[in-house]
Amino acid sequence: MTSTSTPELKIVIAGIGGQGIVFLTRLISQTAVNLGHRVVVSETHGMSQRGGAVFSHLKINGSDAPLIQRGSADLMIALDANEALQNMDYMRRGGTVFVNSNDGLRSEIAPHLERLNIRVASLPASAIAVELGSAAATNIVMAGFVAAYDALNLPLENMIETIKQAASKGAERNLKALEAGFQAGQRQIESAQKIPSE
Repeated sequence: MTSTSTPELKIVIAGIGGQGIVFLTRLISQTAVNLGHRVVVSETHGMSQRGGAVFSHLKINGSDAPLIQRGSADLMIALDANEALQNMDYMRRGGTVFVNSNDGLRSEIAPHLERLNIRVASLPASAIAVELGSAAATNIVMAGFVAAYDALNLPLENMIETIKQAASKGAERNLKALEAGFQAGQRQIESAQKIPSE
């Protein structure tokens, strides 16, 4: 697959300091590059210390401008539900938000999401990461979750290869987290497909 055959994808990645926004951005961007896509990444913005708001912009097969204009993002990956709300104005009509949350986003934003036809898929990624023995792996659980929905056009196998190539101390942990997020996403998709039609 090459960049000429794949449409532009604009991604906002949002969270708070200490959640691994930088690593998640690198995982997605390097996987895309390995597949022959053209990638532009903005610097990570915000307070990088633990607890401060952080976000990055990533374009796959897009323009050279690193920042995504408000109202134009196709996809958001939010490691924190409040940061999903703070960055919602970047989303385009018909976009998709993947959020680390037990119960989606606050109900008062529902009319806005419905008006813009923005889809929300939520997963308690932090809880899954803790079950795996590492709260720090929440970002990788979310990467697997998004991969299950094929929202990035980046196959899981290629993300696995990127993690292995990094050869970091946490590679084994990250591979388990990626697989756990992917399996959780697949279960969500299968569950939605089983809902009987009228």
